[in-house]
Amino acid sequence: MKRVLITGYEPFGGDDYNPSLEIAKELNGQTYGEYTYVYKPIPVNRFQCIEELHAAIAEFEPQIVICVGLAWNRQGISVERVAINVADFPIPDNAGYQAMNETIVEGGPNAYFSELPIKSIVGALREAGIPSQISNTAGTYCCNILMYTLLDAIHKGCSVKKGGFLHIPFETKQAAQKVEQVPFMDIQTMIEAVRIAAEVSIDTERDEMTIDSGEVS
Repeated sequence: MKRVLITGYEPFGGDDYNPSLEIAKELNGQTYGEYTYVYKPIPVNRFQCIEELHAAIAEFEPQIVICVGLAWNRQGISVERVAINVADFPIPDNAGYQAMNETIVEGGPNAYFSELPIKSIVGALREAGIPSQISNTAGTYCCNILMYTLLDAIHKGCSVKKGGFLHIPFETKQAAQKVEQVPFMDIQTMIEAVRIAAEVSIDTERDEMTIDSGEVS
């Protein structure tokens, strides 16, 4: 059995809801071709997020991993291009820990590039009417840690052949609770976006598509 592992984060930053986790749960058990989708909840914790990802890869032995996380002020689905070997937190994690200019993997490269067909994913999302762009920063919080850890594991020869990270905006009802206006998207559209990203990742061997990617820094 071939598997696509989809991860989502627990709530953080004062919220009691994180749409990334709900997306991963919703897709759990669904199939596409020879692949079955499985999910893993990830804690917003500097060290435990690494441990949980390694444990999930060992448990499921997936061929593809798509990590999903919530990001403030993203205008649509952000398909991340790169993860950097730095943990530097703007706010403490859920354990109260605030990393400052830390290295994620000692001796690791400064950065890894996504192993997903990022331009093909953006193209397919736009064709489906879902706002999307390539992002050139996954930040320096737990999302970047998870993406870097995943790509490091791929480069060291784990079962995963393709992997990367998607950032999503706030869910509609969640955004309504914010004092200031923030971009948002309904949960069903975001579920469909991650499903499309998984299907494109399964079907696309090489990312040869040329698009105006609408890249964000």
